[in-house]
Amino acid sequence: MAAAYDLTALSGINGASQGLAVISNNLANSQTFAFKASRSEFADIFSGAQNGPGRGVRVAAITQDFSQGTLNSTGRELDMGIDGEGFFIIEDKTGKYPQLYTRNGSFKVDKNGFLTTQEGNRVLGYLRNDALSTETKPVFDTTLSPIDLDELNKRPKATELMNFDINLDGQEANNVDAAGNSVGSATANNLQKLTDPTTAGSNYTGFPDFSTNKIIYDSLGGEHRLTANYYKRDVVTAANSTVDADGDGNNDKYTSWIVQYTVEDKDPDTGQWVTSGHWFNDPSTPKTTTGIIYELRFATDGSLIDVRQPNDNKNPVGQDNPNQELPAASWTSVGKQPQMSWIIDNPLTGATDPLGNPATLAIDVNYKDSTMYAGTYSIRGVTQDGYKVGDLVGLSTGRDGVIEARYSNGRSIPVAQLALANFTDKNALDKLGAQTYAETYASGTPSLSTPQQNGFGSIIAGSLEYSNVDVANELVNMIQTQRMYQASAQVISTSKQLTQTILNL
Repeated sequence: MAAAYDLTALSGINGASQGLAVISNNLANSQTFAFKASRSEFADIFSGAQNGPGRGVRVAAITQDFSQGTLNSTGRELDMGIDGEGFFIIEDKTGKYPQLYTRNGSFKVDKNGFLTTQEGNRVLGYLRNDALSTETKPVFDTTLSPIDLDELNKRPKATELMNFDINLDGQEANNVDAAGNSVGSATANNLQKLTDPTTAGSNYTGFPDFSTNKIIYDSLGGEHRLTANYYKRDVVTAANSTVDADGDGNNDKYTSWIVQYTVEDKDPDTGQWVTSGHWFNDPSTPKTTTGIIYELRFATDGSLIDVRQPNDNKNPVGQDNPNQELPAASWTSVGKQPQMSWIIDNPLTGATDPLGNPATLAIDVNYKDSTMYAGTYSIRGVTQDGYKVGDLVGLSTGRDGVIEARYSNGRSIPVAQLALANFTDKNALDKLGAQTYAETYASGTPSLSTPQQNGFGSIIAGSLEYSNVDVANELVNMIQTQRMYQASAQVISTSKQLTQTILNL
């Protein structure tokens, strides 16, 4: 019988030893980032008759507490904490597992520009889809990929789209030249002076009502300045209009503006801007057209009705009476996003290929957000989508997991969105050390989403999740487990004394 007591007490010693090992591990990792505390769960051992004393104790399971750890600010932009549910998804560089999962967001950028853990495993997320994205609205893929922060700007991109979100002052006086002729005067040939001053014999002598410029890029990353000059022509009366903006069957009056574009490069020797680009139509045509013009038509409520371009940009046809429409036979409606073509045949930025061919640019110009309200000129946003080669200089991450990278070329763009995973039974995950886990059959397949969606947590940039170990609680547990160990050992000692007493009879 004493032997049975010994074995029962021995099971208590073994269980206490395992419990102390768990507590020891918790205390040792009390400062480990994203560490999750474990606990020993004991179960009795029972066999034989129901009124028997039992056979001792065993450690039934060692479970982890996946509750939220404290998020502390580090100030390091590559540190990321998860506030709420979810795991970061990372590659396994050993190839043993298809994916690993961690709460530790201490990341770095490796020599190839990939976002990785400190152990070198690449962080997975959803990459920016350049074909579907715009400068103002990024669209991300729906399949997981390693996050490459450097690839996006390894090659320059020519400008292909410009957005002009501008308000023109509806109270502006009509624009005239030095002789008092309207900007659209046919007799003074003012429109040709805006596009082809060489053929016209002089430049337009009036001043723009409003001007703005933007740097654009050719396919080699060469920089050029595109200038937009706005000239108010006049209000075209309903009697002289063919525009039915409201669709009521009656012609409406509208305000006519002329916008002129030119392309220049800065001469490094003189500091002056000189013409570098010309209107590009026919390669055999002499490039004397330094400007491209459009007519913008605004309704009485200030909204843009239409954009029109001359059929012959080299020799646009004007109208002496500014209250009348420009000749319909010589102008064509191009919607609200026309395309202008430039040839950079006088570059000062090396904008030619190795064979010496000049760069050509086809740029879509989006006016759909342009307006004409009274009282002020306002640039709400003039953007273009080209860029030169740039190096990664920094990044920021939003609560939604969108990573915005900053490059030395001045570009700041969302490049990827972090992905998060979660499991039905997190305690069934395979614990691999270094705060990483792997999927098992018992854990179930991971559910995937982006931060702040479908119950997943938010990303807190510049912070790390600390260990959720409660040191005071662990010390109390250690005292209790120690007493369990001592009590079991005392049972064995008592059992031996009883046996000795029997032997002494």
